[in-house]
Formats: sequence, C-alpha cells, structure tokens
Amino acid sequence: MREKDIPRWLLPALVFIFLAAIVAFLFARGLGKSVPLDERSSSIGVVQSGEINPDRREPTTPRDPCSLLMLEEIEDELGIQLGESSFEVTDDPIGEMICTFHGADDGNLPVVRLVVVFNEGMKPFLRQNGYSVGHLYAGRNVSDRYTKPVADIGDEAFWGGSGVELWNGLHVLLWDVYLQINVNSGDEGKDLDASQKLALIALERLFNE
Repeated sequence: MREKDIPRWLLPALVFIFLAAIVAFLFARGLGKSVPLDERSSSIGVVQSGEINPDRREPTTPRDPCSLLMLEEIEDELGIQLGESSFEVTDDPIGEMICTFHGADDGNLPVVRLVVVFNEGMKPFLRQNGYSVGHLYAGRNVSDRYTKPVADIGDEAFWGGSGVELWNGLHVLLWDVYLQINVNSGDEGKDLDASQKLALIALERLFNE
C-alpha cells in the first residue's frame, strides 16, 4: 500500500489501541501485586447508625467532603490525635472532591481520606452521554478476589481492603452520590470498622441535615 493510500484514521486508531493496552497492563500489574481479601466471608456487615433518607426526586447538591466529617469524630473513633485537614478537587471530568485528614505528628501522613463524587458535579458531556456515579462505582469494584460486599449501607457498598489503590477502602453508592473512605491505622480490621462508622456519619450529615 502506498503512503497516500493509508487511511487518515488508521494512525490515531493505532495510537489509541496502544495507549489502551498500556493502561490495561499497568492496571493488571497492580492487581497482581495485591493480596486477595479473606475468602472465608463473602459479605461484611455494618452496624446501623440511624436512617439515611436521600430525596430521590431531586439531584443531590455537591458538598465539600470536609464538611461531612468532623476532626473530633475521627479522633474519637480512632483514639488518636490528628493534624489539619486538606481539601482538593481533582482536575478530571468526574469532579472528585477529596478531604484528607493528616496525622498530628506527620502532616504528610494521610490517616483518613474521604472522596465524594456527585452526579451533579460531573462535567455535562459525561452526564449527557449517560455516565453516572453508578458506572464509577462499578469500575472500581474490580474483582471479587479483592473486594467484598458490605451489607446495610447505601444502595450498594464494598470493601477493598486497606491501601492506596483505587479499589482500596470502603466504597458506597447511594442515590446519585459515590463515596470512598480510606482509613490507615495499620490494622485492617480496625480500618474496616472505622470506615463503616465514619461513612455512615458522613452520609447522614449529607442527606439528613
């Protein structure tokens, strides 16, 4: 085939396929390094802390995640002293908002990280093409080897273990809101328990206040 006969769309398509293959390889590599969760339990329960009632007739207004958890609530739950919290909005179309609570001794150590995504906070072109927090939630629930369902919180929830990968932490889908909370105490059992309790506090404050 002569150069002038090569379709103009072919090179961009090949570049896209190449980049997609790299992303898939890196993601699979990250999964390979992870330790599967305990397979003795297929579902994790949660202690209820009141009733959460989102108004499903109206979209939920985006809210700063740092307003959903108080420093004292986290300190009481973990039994440690924390430093200042920091707020960040990621530069991406889904509009992730992140509140990080740092340790008192090391300001760079993230003890609790709360991520919230609202359908209303996404870029219009995503919503217009049908993308929602439900798709985000499903995309981070990577495998039943690495995640476990969590009962009685939100519409759906799963636990992805302690760590810093996208699937780690407690993930909750409730109405048009996706919430992810990571607790890093050094004890995975304690992390799970604290994540459930703090997630309920945050959701109650978001939907009931």
